Amino acid sequence: MKSLCIAALFLALAGLAAGFTSCSSTGTVCEGDNCVCAAAGPCSHECSPGGEACEVQCSPGEPCSVGCAAGEHCHVECSAAASCAVDCGSSPECHVTCPAAGCTVHNCVGAACEVTCGAVALPSHNGSTASCP
Repeated sequence: MKSLCIAALFLALAGLAAGFTSCSSTGTVCEGDNCVCAAAGPCSHECSPGGEACEVQCSPGEPCSVGCAAGEHCHVECSAAASCAVDCGSSPECHVTCPAAGCTVHNCVGAACEVTCGAVALPSHNGSTASCP
């Protein structure tokens, strides 16, 4: 029975992995532009144009860099990253959760620009750039 459970687990994991492909040399795993950065390594991803939202989860304690396709939704979760740099590409919806410090979000425009620093702090703004100290 134990070996049957282990075999079922491996089949489930293989099926899950089949839907994802590596999309960068940094070990990031993606399905389209929905990406989860590999643990214990820096992450860099450039989302491709084509209508799909750019959704990236950065690794805790590692630097993260994300470029969203111009004019497409951009959602980046990097609150536990060592540092984070995001280019929202003037997205109609740019939501970035940053670490308390060491985060810069470029081309974040309008009311749909939502950036937080740490658990509750707000960034400073200079034109279309939001920064967490």
